[in-house]
Amino acid sequence: MNFAPKNRVRQSVAAGAVLVMLGVSGCSFTSEQSTTTEYAPSDGIVKDLGPVLLRNVLIVGNQGESEGRLVGTVFNTTDQPVDLSIRAGGAETIITVEGDGEFRFEEEAGDDTTVGGLMTTPPGSLVDVDFGVDGEDATFEVPVLDGTLEEYREFVPGGFTPRPVEPEVNEEAAEGE
Repeated sequence: MNFAPKNRVRQSVAAGAVLVMLGVSGCSFTSEQSTTTEYAPSDGIVKDLGPVLLRNVLIVGNQGESEGRLVGTVFNTTDQPVDLSIRAGGAETIITVEGDGEFRFEEEAGDDTTVGGLMTTPPGSLVDVDFGVDGEDATFEVPVLDGTLEEYREFVPGGFTPRPVEPEVNEEAAEGE
């Protein structure tokens, strides 16, 4: 008895099944897994500029106000102090970050944390902010938020005032008018 043809048929069927499975699931071989994509799970930007790391940097303000306040943290990865220049909306400031240190905008008081000239930039917008350190300059789009999120309310220049909520109009009330 010769079993060779049956074995070849089984091998051909198995190979065909493997090819069909590869064809059906082939997209998973060529597509990037979304769980391997790195992203910044924050409201602000996460950028690197030379030895400076900008983490969760954003601007908090009110619509119609003339200034916003920077929020976030700047890290210095060198053992020497660095000066970081920040320019936006007609305002410019320079902060010094100590060697191997950090600068938290939320903890600093005074003019170092405010950005003027943002009157026409409503919350939800992106503002071009120029950063410079050690002769290296970059412009990043920084989000503008208001005090809608509770964690930012205390940082809104002039305080946060919630927008009035419009009353809902139900059908019965609409018919009676």
